[in-house]
Amino acid sequence: MRKKKVLLHGTPDSLQKFFSDAVSRDFEIVAVLSDEPEKISVKANVLKPQDLQPFVYNLVDGIIFTGDKSAADYFIKQGVAPRKIILWDAAQGWQVFGGQDKDGTRVAFVCGLEFHIRNDDDVKDFNKIFRWLQNNRQVKNIPPQYYPAVLAQKFRQRTGRPLDFNHLTTFTEKMQWMKIFDATPIKSRLADKYAVRRWVADKIGEKYLIPLLGVWDDFDDIDFDVLPDQFVLKCNHGCGMNIIVRDKKTFDKRNAREKINAWLAVDYSIAWGDFELHYTRIKRKIIAEKFMANGDLPDLIDYKFSCFDGRVNHCKVISGRTTDLRLNYFDINWKPTTVERSDHPRSDHPERIRKPEKFKRMKNLAATLAEGFPFVRVDFYEIDGRVYFGEMTFTPAGGNHSYKSEGTDEYLGGLLTLPKPTPPPTALNERRRKILSPSEFAAGDFFCYYGEKFLEGLNHAFL
Repeated sequence: MRKKKVLLHGTPDSLQKFFSDAVSRDFEIVAVLSDEPEKISVKANVLKPQDLQPFVYNLVDGIIFTGDKSAADYFIKQGVAPRKIILWDAAQGWQVFGGQDKDGTRVAFVCGLEFHIRNDDDVKDFNKIFRWLQNNRQVKNIPPQYYPAVLAQKFRQRTGRPLDFNHLTTFTEKMQWMKIFDATPIKSRLADKYAVRRWVADKIGEKYLIPLLGVWDDFDDIDFDVLPDQFVLKCNHGCGMNIIVRDKKTFDKRNAREKINAWLAVDYSIAWGDFELHYTRIKRKIIAEKFMANGDLPDLIDYKFSCFDGRVNHCKVISGRTTDLRLNYFDINWKPTTVERSDHPRSDHPERIRKPEKFKRMKNLAATLAEGFPFVRVDFYEIDGRVYFGEMTFTPAGGNHSYKSEGTDEYLGGLLTLPKPTPPPTALNERRRKILSPSEFAAGDFFCYYGEKFLEGLNHAFL
């Protein structure tokens, strides 16, 4: 997704704070507006408001107001569309504003994005996107040498246990290391839901791919007239960015546009502050795939094969996604295991779950795709007796699973052999310092303020 072209408005003080904030890299600044242009030194045209011609409003995607928010009212009265108004302040970052549409629908604007909020589902979607945007802004301000400390602090908050990067034993502990120190280019390619298709076709054959209907950089480029009555829209650079269209006649295109534009604005590598750095390199796109159904069943069953060093260890089965979600673990011989996650219940009788007809083939295909990786989860579907590839995931749930079954985390950790650390993605070279290696990193007395003081007290992360 291209950077938004923006005008930037504010006082010398507020503009200085904005330029010192990492969010400034999210935009291409066309010009800066200020009543005191002589006090501003930036690589952009610096104008006084009275020098701004109305036609300029149509040349930009937005106007960022960093100081007096009441100035936004003036621009709206001049005919600037509300969706172009972007509010920012140094303490809170992006600000939400809006009102009501003609039909009474609540309309919210944030970061140059527009949302029509009609029901509880829309509220949940909006709140999730807003958290992502704020997290992106906050996490970008963290120098990379502090990434291990942030993960250690989050790990302790979540589990109550310290995290020592020099002595990792459990699976979830090792996943924290993998996110930062094994973010290789091949992982970026295979985590990309579009780019992985060519790799899968070369490895196991194109027949295992769900048919692709189109790929676009911008939602407005999609010609829905040529799409079938049923299809699935996805963003390629993250998780949970899917829209299932079961009937194009009742498809809410405006709602889909708002969601997808918001997803494209999110850097998923830092969306939750989890530093899944292999997502950094992915060029964000929209893809459409054929809608797949297995007879009259309301949901497809996911068969997720966890592979260590190219060998399948177990299969996680997810059923009832939209009805009664259940998650069960089976060994390589399709025997139910005692593994259970804290966030999703098992079936009452997992032994009654039918073994897929092509289970052996899926195992072999998963092992082929997993070859050469210390850990990867490879997903498949079985539809009308045929096997279809789902995705490859290197850090499931950001490596933050919690298990009810005693000893599971330790057992899986014993299967994962950490590779040699690799350099971080080159996109991070914009930062002032490199990420410290595990041997170089130790808890120290440091403090980094950003947003809600998330990093306050990091010196206690390893105590």
